[in-house]
Amino acid sequence: MFLFATITLATMLFWYDAQMHRIEQLTATLSQIDLDIRQTDKLERDFFSSEALNLDFYETGDSYYVLQHRELTSKLRNNLLDLRTHPLIPSTNLRHRIDTLRRSVIKYEATFDDLVTKIYQRGFKNQGYEGKMSEHLDSLLKTPLDKLLLYKIRQAEQHFLLYKEEAQIEQVNALLIELQNHIETFTEKEYRNITIRTENRTEWKELVNKYETLWRRLAGTERKIGYRSKLGLKGKLNQLSNQIEIAIEDINREIHKDSENFRIQSRKRLIWVVTASIFLNLILGLWMIRKLGTPIKRISETIHNVIESDFSVEWKPIPIQHKDEIGRLSKDVNLLVSRILERTAEVLQQNEKLQAQKAELEQQTEEILAQRDLVESQNQSIFAQNEYLEAQQEKIQLQNKNITASINYAKRIQKAMLPSQNLLEEILPKSFVYFNPRDIVSGDFYFFAEKDDKIVIAAVDCTGHGVPGAFMSVIGNDLLTQIVVWRGITESNLILNELHNGVVQTLKQEETENRDGMDISLCVLNTTTNEIQYSGAKNSLLYITPNGKINQIKGDRYHVGGVAKQLERDFTAHTLTPEKGTRFYLLTDGYLDQFGGKHSKKYSKRRFQLLIEKLKSFHIFELKHEVERNFIEWKGGEKQIDDVLVIGFEM
Repeated sequence: MFLFATITLATMLFWYDAQMHRIEQLTATLSQIDLDIRQTDKLERDFFSSEALNLDFYETGDSYYVLQHRELTSKLRNNLLDLRTHPLIPSTNLRHRIDTLRRSVIKYEATFDDLVTKIYQRGFKNQGYEGKMSEHLDSLLKTPLDKLLLYKIRQAEQHFLLYKEEAQIEQVNALLIELQNHIETFTEKEYRNITIRTENRTEWKELVNKYETLWRRLAGTERKIGYRSKLGLKGKLNQLSNQIEIAIEDINREIHKDSENFRIQSRKRLIWVVTASIFLNLILGLWMIRKLGTPIKRISETIHNVIESDFSVEWKPIPIQHKDEIGRLSKDVNLLVSRILERTAEVLQQNEKLQAQKAELEQQTEEILAQRDLVESQNQSIFAQNEYLEAQQEKIQLQNKNITASINYAKRIQKAMLPSQNLLEEILPKSFVYFNPRDIVSGDFYFFAEKDDKIVIAAVDCTGHGVPGAFMSVIGNDLLTQIVVWRGITESNLILNELHNGVVQTLKQEETENRDGMDISLCVLNTTTNEIQYSGAKNSLLYITPNGKINQIKGDRYHVGGVAKQLERDFTAHTLTPEKGTRFYLLTDGYLDQFGGKHSKKYSKRRFQLLIEKLKSFHIFELKHEVERNFIEWKGGEKQIDDVLVIGFEM
C-alpha cells in the first residue's frame, strides 16, 4: 500500500512538472514572438534612418538591415507555426487567428520588400533615378542654354526630394515646359553653322526628354513609397505592423488566460492526489506505530534518563531482544551513549578554555565600541561639511545660470553688431559666409562695407574665443567701421595700419601689459577697374583661377595690435587683376586647426586647398553647404577647438 501511494504521488508530481514545463515553453514562444516583432520594427526604422541614405546600398543593392529583417520575419512565421501546433492550444478559433496572423506577417514581409525595391529604384545622389537625372542636368549645364532656368529646375527637384509636396512636382513640370520652349525659341545667332545648331538642339531635346521621363518615374515612385508615414507603402507597412501587434496582444492575452485555467485545474488534481496519498500514509503510519512502538519507547526512555542526568550517571545498556532493524538500532544506541559519555569529559575541559577566550573577546568588543563612537562623531562632521558643500553648489549653479543668460544676451548684441549676410549678397551676389562659433559668442567676426566704388571684405580672428574674444570683436568691428565708412580709407594696407593703431590706443597697450590683438585677411574690390587689393596680418588669401590653378598670397608675419618689438607697423598691399570666374577664400585658423579624421590630425591648409580644387566645378551657391558639410564630416566626434569663419566670393 505504501509503495502504491508513493508511486502514485511521484507519477502525479512528474505529470504536473511536465505540464508546467509545457506552459513555460508556451510562454517563452510568446515572448520570442513579441521580441521578434519589436526587432523587425527597429530594423525597419534603422533602414529608413540609416541605410536609405547610404550610397553603398544603392551601389550594391545589399543591405544588412534588409537581410536581418527577412531572417526575423522567417523566424517569426516559424514561431507562429510552432505556436499553432502546441498541445496546449486546442481551440480551433485560436488556431484560425494564428493562421490569419501568419498571413499578415507574410503580407508585411512582401510589403517591406516592395518598399525596399522602390527606394532602391528611386536612388540617392549619383545612383538610380536621382543619379541619372543629375547626370542629364549636368550635361545640360554644359550647353549655352539658360543656366538660371536649369538651376531653378535643380533647386525645385531638390526641394521636392526634401519636402515631398505635390506643388513642387507641378513646379518642376512647369519649368520643364519652359525649358522646352526655350530650346524651341533658341535663335540662330548662337551658332554660325545651321547643321550644327539643329543637331545640338535635337541633342538638348533628347537630354530634356530623358530627364523628364526619369523625373516622372521618380515622382511616381515617391508617391508609391508615400510622402508621409500614413500614405503609400509606408502607410500600408505601418498599418500591417499595428495589426500584427494588436493580433499578437489578443492571442497572447487569450493564451495566458487558457494557460492560467489549465494551471489551476492541474493544481487541483495535484492537491487531490497529495491528500489521498497523505491519508493512505497516515493509516500505514498508525499500523507501524503499533508494531514498533514498544521497542522504540524503551530506547527513548533510556536516552531520556541519560540526558536528564547530564550524562553523569551510570547507565544500563538496553537489552537486545530482536535481530531486525529494532535490534540493530538498540545496539547503535548503546554504542552512541558510551561514546557521548567519553566526549563529555573532553567538552568540559574545552569549555573552560572557551570561557577564558570569551572574557578576552568581551574586552576587545568594548574597545571596538569605543572606536565606533569615534567614527560616528567623524561621520557627523563629514555630513555637516557635505551640507555646506551642497549649499555652495546651489549658489554656483545659480551664478552659472545668470552668467549663461548674460552671455546669450551678449550673443544677440554681437549678432546685431555684425553686418547682415544679406547685405553682402546685395553688393556681391556671388559670395557666401560660413560662420560657426565654438561657444555661445565668438572671437571671429566678418566685416564688409561699400564705400564709393569699392567693396571692403574682411575675415578677422581676435585673441581668444568666447566672451573675451567677443569683446575684442566688438572693438575690431567698431574700429573698421570708423576707418572705412566714416573716415573713407579704402587702401587695404592703410586700413590695417589704422586698425593696429586703434587697437593699441583703445587697449592702452603702451601703458599696460595687455598684448591682445587680431589676425586678419582683408580685400578691397574696385568695381570700376575690377582690381583686388589684399593685405593680411598672419592670415593668407587663397584664390583659384577658372583653369583650376590655386594661388596663395601670404599676409605679413605680425599681428594687428599687441605691442611687441615695434609700435608702428606698415602692412603690405598686394594688387592683382583676376580673370572673370576667379574664386577667393578668406578664412581664420579655426577651420585649418580642427582635429578630426581617422587619425585625429589637424585639417591643415593643404587639405583646404584640395577642397577648393574639388569644389571648382560646383556653383557658387553650393559652396557654403559643401564647406560646412566637409567640416562636420572631418570633425566627427571630436570637440570643436576654435571659432570657424570662411568667406568666399567670385569675381
